[in-house]
Amino acid sequence: MIAAKSVRFFLRYLTSDPLRVPDLVWRRAIEEFSSLPRGIRVTNFGDVKYEIDLSIHRLMAKYFFRTHEMYLERIFDRYLAADSIFVDVGANCGYWSAYALSRVGRSGQVHSFEPVPEYFCLLRRIAELNPAYNINVNNVACGARAERLRMAVVLPGADNFDNFDTNVGSSSIVPGFLDHARCITEFVDVDVVALDDYLLDRNVDIDRIGLIKIDVEGAESQVLDGMQRILSKPGRKVAILCEILTDLNRTNPLEGGRIITRLERCGYRCMNAINLRPFDDSKLNFEENVLCV
Repeated sequence: MIAAKSVRFFLRYLTSDPLRVPDLVWRRAIEEFSSLPRGIRVTNFGDVKYEIDLSIHRLMAKYFFRTHEMYLERIFDRYLAADSIFVDVGANCGYWSAYALSRVGRSGQVHSFEPVPEYFCLLRRIAELNPAYNINVNNVACGARAERLRMAVVLPGADNFDNFDTNVGSSSIVPGFLDHARCITEFVDVDVVALDDYLLDRNVDIDRIGLIKIDVEGAESQVLDGMQRILSKPGRKVAILCEILTDLNRTNPLEGGRIITRLERCGYRCMNAINLRPFDDSKLNFEENVLCV
């Protein structure tokens, strides 16, 4: 049965892109009524091969059926053209890196960052399966500066297979972020780089960057601290797709509204990624995707 959450999403999306809704509903229905695949499978985004280990988490089935956060596809399609560059900060298992690779083509570039070794291996596999494409995978986190930090990590496990609240994408360098889930987390030390420094070291032309995705579980402010050159760039703003988190009841509150305010002060327009309309900062859900242009 399709959840009420999915119904609410489709109703919100319908107001901004009605022509695309039938395709999204059809893909979601195929997932709903198909048998759950198992083992190692390969799906394709155009000519780009993406290998999925379905034993990791139930979320991997959404990757296989390509129903994961489908509403974001139009943003990738709009801002990533052939020969452009995509930056994936917090790439996790690489779903959006693979999708973006199919958009930028063989003359474009993808630069992906994933500090957790178990998930970085999946990211590296994209590069191995697609040698004709230019994807640069980096086993580091992005932050304010070059340093080494302790990260709380959620690894795959049978007890966590169906948990969508705290899952394989919930790892964070923010102290205390996963204190509520200590029974399913462990800690690893990870290297951190500033995105500005990385791009300068590799002579990446920031005017070619079509989109930067940031999904870092509460560390958004640190990532922005390390990309001041991008944020202050004159002329066209580099589009940013950022997941923000809001929970004011934590010991260390998560204040997604402050990320929106900060980006607006840098000259960005910030919109809800589902319906491409401005946010009401007083009604932010725990997790929101924000498109900033």
